[in-house]
Amino acid sequence: MVDSKDVLRKAATFLADIAILFCVMLVNLAADNAGSGLSALLDRYRLVVALYVTLCGLMLLMFKCYDDPLRDYSLFSASKAAGAMFVAFVLFVVLLSIIGQRPTALFLTNLFIYSVVFCGTYRLLIVSVYRIGPNFFRPVSKGDMQRVIIFGAGDAGKYLVDMLNQDRCKRMKPVAFIDDNPRLDRKKVKGLLVVGPRELIPYAAKKYKADIIIIIAIPFVSNSTIREIFNLCCQSNCQVRRFGNMSSFTSEGLAKSTINEVRVEDLLQRDEVKLDLESVKQMIWGKVVLVTGGAGSIGSELCRQIMHYGARQIIVFDFDENGLFEIAGEFKRKYSESLFITCLGSIRDREGLDSVFAKYRPHIVFHAAAHKHVPMMESNPREAILNNIIGTQNVAESAVEHGVKRFIQISTDKAVNPSNIMGATKRVAELIIQQQQARGRTVFAAVRFGNVLGSNGSVVSVFKRQIREGGPLTVTDKEITRYFMTIPEAVQLVLEAGSMARGGEIFVLDMGEPVKIYDLAVTMIKLSGLEPEKDIKIEVTGLRPGEKLYEEISLTEETVTKTSKDKIFVLKSSFDSEREEVEASFFKLREYIDNRDYAMAYKQIKVLIPSFDNNIAM
Repeated sequence: MVDSKDVLRKAATFLADIAILFCVMLVNLAADNAGSGLSALLDRYRLVVALYVTLCGLMLLMFKCYDDPLRDYSLFSASKAAGAMFVAFVLFVVLLSIIGQRPTALFLTNLFIYSVVFCGTYRLLIVSVYRIGPNFFRPVSKGDMQRVIIFGAGDAGKYLVDMLNQDRCKRMKPVAFIDDNPRLDRKKVKGLLVVGPRELIPYAAKKYKADIIIIIAIPFVSNSTIREIFNLCCQSNCQVRRFGNMSSFTSEGLAKSTINEVRVEDLLQRDEVKLDLESVKQMIWGKVVLVTGGAGSIGSELCRQIMHYGARQIIVFDFDENGLFEIAGEFKRKYSESLFITCLGSIRDREGLDSVFAKYRPHIVFHAAAHKHVPMMESNPREAILNNIIGTQNVAESAVEHGVKRFIQISTDKAVNPSNIMGATKRVAELIIQQQQARGRTVFAAVRFGNVLGSNGSVVSVFKRQIREGGPLTVTDKEITRYFMTIPEAVQLVLEAGSMARGGEIFVLDMGEPVKIYDLAVTMIKLSGLEPEKDIKIEVTGLRPGEKLYEEISLTEETVTKTSKDKIFVLKSSFDSEREEVEASFFKLREYIDNRDYAMAYKQIKVLIPSFDNNIAM
């Protein structure tokens, strides 16, 4: 959706530049042709004036000099404008020589200098009004100022010092730097001493009586390094903030960067994922894509990224009415309503699914709909069986019957040697898509990964709620570990794995190093500015039914093989050699479910998955 205010702002700035350039040209022509009247000058130099103003306007547009609001203007923005003016000036001189005009060197020099100076001056005045003006009438006493130590004395750190000194409303006073670069040790940057490396953070905080430590975005550093810096900051009993995005930081983004809370995602951030964007685009571009569970955490992010890669139309299918309403509202604000369809329905309803497939004829299906909460499914095993097994079979069979080209199943690491009914049903779902691979032209594949940060009902969401309520934070075991990745990263890798599918594969994502849930609880309490066990207790409650201490990524009979893509592996299993036996067992399972004999269905799941070691009442 076009922002009318943004368009008006850009148009106003552009017209101001054109007016200034026109006036500068006339003044220089008048100075170079003493005694000539304004109308005579315009008649004589009409082509020269039009040529100069047009070239400057075009170059300013081509260099995207109007993308940044003037209140956010920065040195980078100014350099873009100056570069555009210089290119326009060179082209102007070349074209003048072609049409036979020979202005004096003094005229050309004055024209360029005055153009840059006057176009820059009014920008500087506006920036000054935004950044300095409001503060003149807000005197801030020194006692109100929070003393700030900045970790990182590079360009971003210098920029932050200037920003804090100019914007007194933030009530922050930079007092020192910390930096690991030995060349900066004990030197002054922007008038502030670089105390030393990260190990001196507690010392510097005490010496300078700091209230806040701001961590500058540090690109290309390991997750463990970021956690170490954060822990040292916490030892100093200071508030910890971040400036910029810790996973990717560019000089262009300085003007748009803000001081924010450190998030748990920052501390668990892993190396940047390098995607094969072309292969994903080729898979998605111009296709109709159906996403089951499209209103959920993973499903909705899938929808967003699929839209980004140029799908012709996306079908958002989900049983969650409120979730569909939310994503429909989001998409209406961003896209034409012809690009997306929201369908309310259940994957258990085969007739309803068939009608959706017949009406919209999707080329690709991402099957993200599932019941995923382990304790909830242990209490309601029948629902896990109906949704995760029958629902998956319904979607898969409907996809084959309606000529879907590609079907990608979202799976979980809990499907490996499952100790709970949720994981067991997800493993059966993997077997279903491998079974369906031989029954049509549809390419089937599954993608397995662990926990995602910020998903509905995730441990991070639970901990945030418990902290708001004053604790305690509940951890089932001090040694329990889980793999984590962010939702956007997981979806990016799912899309890339989907583009690699040739049929029947189970892809596994590199989840990085496992994280202890107890350590995560401690970190989140510190992020809230509180002290573990003093301000908020951590309570160890014991493992819940169906819960394991450690998650695995592959079965013992599966061979994990590297692919050509970073962070994506493929599993080779013995399914093909055991196809007849698996299909016979699955036929029995479906028969028990159809007859509503869930006790026998549960036993048959154990036959299908020999490693499933769990006993629950059906």
